[in-house]
Amino acid sequence: MFVGTGWAQAAWRTWVESGPATAGGPADDGSAGPASAAAIRVTIVSASRAVHVDPPPPIISSGDGVKVSTFLGDETRRLYGLGPPPMHLDLIWRTSIGSGLTSGVRKKGDKPNKPVKPATWSGTGWTGQPAILRDKGTLFLAVGGFDHNLHKIELKTGRVVWEYPFDDIIKSSPTVIEDPHPADAADRYLVLAGSRRGFPSDYTDPSLAPYRAVSFSTGTEVWRLPVPLTASYSRDVDGSGFFLNGHLFAGVESGWFYKLDPFATTSSGSYRQPAIIAQRLLLGDPGDAAAHGGNLVLEASPSLLGDTVYISSGSGHVYGMRKSDLKVVWDYRTGSDLDGTPVPTSSGKLLVAVEKQYISGHGGVLMLDPKNTGDEAVDWFFPTGDRTLEDWQGGVIGSVAVNDTYDPWGRRPRLAAFIAIDGNLYVVAQDAPAEGTVPGPNLDGPYRAPKLIAKFYVGGGISTPIMVDDTIVAAAYDAKVHLYGVKWHTAKKGDPGALKSPDGGWFTVKVKETDSFSGGGGFESTPVMWKGRVFIGSRDGYLYCLGDR
Repeated sequence: MFVGTGWAQAAWRTWVESGPATAGGPADDGSAGPASAAAIRVTIVSASRAVHVDPPPPIISSGDGVKVSTFLGDETRRLYGLGPPPMHLDLIWRTSIGSGLTSGVRKKGDKPNKPVKPATWSGTGWTGQPAILRDKGTLFLAVGGFDHNLHKIELKTGRVVWEYPFDDIIKSSPTVIEDPHPADAADRYLVLAGSRRGFPSDYTDPSLAPYRAVSFSTGTEVWRLPVPLTASYSRDVDGSGFFLNGHLFAGVESGWFYKLDPFATTSSGSYRQPAIIAQRLLLGDPGDAAAHGGNLVLEASPSLLGDTVYISSGSGHVYGMRKSDLKVVWDYRTGSDLDGTPVPTSSGKLLVAVEKQYISGHGGVLMLDPKNTGDEAVDWFFPTGDRTLEDWQGGVIGSVAVNDTYDPWGRRPRLAAFIAIDGNLYVVAQDAPAEGTVPGPNLDGPYRAPKLIAKFYVGGGISTPIMVDDTIVAAAYDAKVHLYGVKWHTAKKGDPGALKSPDGGWFTVKVKETDSFSGGGGFESTPVMWKGRVFIGSRDGYLYCLGDR
């Protein structure tokens, strides 16, 4: 129970300086390691009494149920699993995902009907983060692969329980949901995932339905959602929906965004289709279509802030939709391609990744305040360097990680981390500005920039790092998974480099790489953590479990 803000602040600062004591004992997944910061009991001492305070864990690990539901955890898109983080990245197990044939990569600016040379892709890709669920006492992962299969995998051992075949490679992160009123136990959980449109199906094929629901218990199909043909050049599904109060909020790459009832279905030819409660077509403005050609794609995953659903679009807009009927109530235009998921912060802002495309300035990361519009919505912009990598020219393709969820009381300064095409992992302060100003993505502004805390070369990438407790895990095209420790030291206002925490404390911070693991290929997928274990797929064809032996 939380008692006494002032007492708690003092106790927390003592913990930060001295470091937590470790607690032994095996975790429920068979691993062993120190206790998570979320599980440390803090003793607060006053003149008359001592009060024990247990910071609430972000996930209740015990009992059956969904633990990590979707890409970046849930509708907040800032939940990355459960600590304690590992001290090392030793190989615990690896499971073969394999390879699959797909239509290859359509170059930006290509016409929708232009033939694309087929290619074989291996392992897992962007976003590719596993979901975690416990059923009948056993923890499982759900992950899609470039072998065209959705996989249910035992978390402790890496054993594949079942595979459901899609018609094409799967890049999306699965979304696992629970039916509050299942017909029987086998119907309790569904796994939702999207694939590329279907290989070798033609782009205009009216039967394309790559977003599907599968029984978590049996691996059998429950329903499919068609992706209508629009002015967008894609009919894939890369994004991951979120489930809230009986409804699923999800977008498809042709530009349609849906509010679905995933448990009410109707017959649609040879398959079942979920009930559509509301829908919205998001293809930008006429000028965007002229500038972007068919690149009007909804590749990002939606997030929720208050009663507004936010999503970034390849048309160059960040849309805010009313949760009830999906009416657009907020619209911020960058004009660039936007691939990353907008991440709400605990302070009510949005962190938006900006690709370097269709714009005169740099790509990077914007912090937007959705209470405002236009230039007034920009809190800061962090530009990243230009660099040609594959089909990209710079900016940030993945999403931004934050440390908000694992410090619910605001006792650490707020940080953000992201990987850029220019080759670097950046760690910045959410609330502390750097000196001077920078031009915006369209040479607009000028705007404030956040203070840079740390920068590490990782070869560039499109993966999203994760931040659990005082640890960052990042993986990229250098074919490595990196482990970084975040060290805090109490400070005073005005001290060099001092950052202010939401509760009013001041700290300096250092970020240091503590370990790394080398895989057999580049990493595009986002990792997830569970009690001393990190799970991540690679383009080398494998899903890895890493941690302390």
